Amino acid sequence: MNKFFLSLFSVVIYLSACNNQTNNIGNTKSTVNLDSLASIAAIIKADNAWDSLSALNSADGWLSFYTDDAIMMPPGEKVCLDKASRAVSIKNMFAIPGANMRFQATKIEVSSSGELGYSAGAYQFKFKDASGKEALETGKFCETWKKQSDGSWKCVADIWNADPAK
Repeated sequence: MNKFFLSLFSVVIYLSACNNQTNNIGNTKSTVNLDSLASIAAIIKADNAWDSLSALNSADGWLSFYTDDAIMMPPGEKVCLDKASRAVSIKNMFAIPGANMRFQATKIEVSSSGELGYSAGAYQFKFKDASGKEALETGKFCETWKKQSDGSWKCVADIWNADPAK
């Protein structure tokens, strides 16, 4: 919960500094408005709830954040194009001994239409290797979010990949 409020506070401070002004950068314009702020806050809330369920190794909870037609691209696996393949992948991930997946968005943006957004950030996956020794995989992710008819946000495309081994 603290992560949510810290993230929301950061967004509010950033947007307050922008003061709802239009900034001209070269030939592009970007406008920050209250609808964008509300959408960003909703994605932050959804992403933090997703991370919380991940910490509990809840495969069903994890899977509930995807739309029915979502695309999931986990590291080292084929693209998951349907519910069944997503379920197999995520259940296998959480079945790994010592599995603990945590992630934190570091950047969130929303389209001007307010219907699509993305979050990108870093993850840590702790697990036990074949010898029982604790291991850590770090990496990055990018999630594409779509606003649903009920006002909630769900992931329509999810990709994460590991950093190079050290």
